[in-house]
Amino acid sequence: MILEPLKKMNTVVGIPAYNEENTIASIVLKAKRYTDEVIVVDDGSSDETAELAEEAGAKVIKHGKNKGYGASLRTLILYVRDKKNGPLVIIDADAQHPVNKIPDLLEKILNGEADITIGSRFLNKEDKKDIPMYRRFGIKVLTWLSTNRVVITMPDGSVKKITDGQSGFRAFSRKALEKIDLREPGMGASAEILMEAKSSKLKIQEVPITVSYEGKTSSERPLTHGLGVIGSMIRYVETKHSLLSFGVPGLAAFLLGIYMGIRTVLIYNDIGYWPIGHVFATVLLFFGGMAAGMTGLILHAIINAHRRGYD
Repeated sequence: MILEPLKKMNTVVGIPAYNEENTIASIVLKAKRYTDEVIVVDDGSSDETAELAEEAGAKVIKHGKNKGYGASLRTLILYVRDKKNGPLVIIDADAQHPVNKIPDLLEKILNGEADITIGSRFLNKEDKKDIPMYRRFGIKVLTWLSTNRVVITMPDGSVKKITDGQSGFRAFSRKALEKIDLREPGMGASAEILMEAKSSKLKIQEVPITVSYEGKTSSERPLTHGLGVIGSMIRYVETKHSLLSFGVPGLAAFLLGIYMGIRTVLIYNDIGYWPIGHVFATVLLFFGGMAAGMTGLILHAIINAHRRGYD
């Protein structure tokens, strides 16, 4: 794929950055080979990230304070969406991702095969060897958790699993930019994107990439990253599927509480005194189920009102 057509298609390269003064200028200059518009979101850096990015030719959007990776992605998506530009390519600022793979990520979007493309570190066996063992294990676990029932549909109709759900090297079509509504401020945004893609029936594809782990890497600790992703998935299910998360378990607990109440009365009639354990279980299940069910209904109503613009 030649470079000039990409520049004429309003393709945007977005770079979330936090204290990346050592690498940001180089990434911007390399990205400008493929597009005339490179946007850096400076997420409250305390170094010269913003100044160096501007000198290299990027448009810089500054956060007044460090808000997190997901917040930076949201800023980029909203900016490109509002400007009616796109596709949008997201690339990290720490020089891990191969910038020369930008055309490969865009190719599947431009030919209609995908709405989102992911640069995967696990499609080629040779590329896996460059990934430290602890990272490889963590990425696979988080990918398995965050891509539950999120699959890649091939052009022939077959499906396969996503291999790298935590890759930060991604491209989004205009359709994807319109559909994705990020709320997670931290690293859990990677999982939220996949879940949003599934709920919006967006097509996902992967392309093989090789990453570099030399020098500075992500400032987020693996454990913190992992907990953030898991927390994101829980919050997503709570908000997007409130009736399923609260209503169904609440109804089940409520009905079980009624059953336990009947059994408790029958036992009392047989032995002449109230069985404390049964009484406690009955009260807990009955009122706990009622509270969970009401929570589900209220959340469902609030979320629907918000979607219709009544908030």
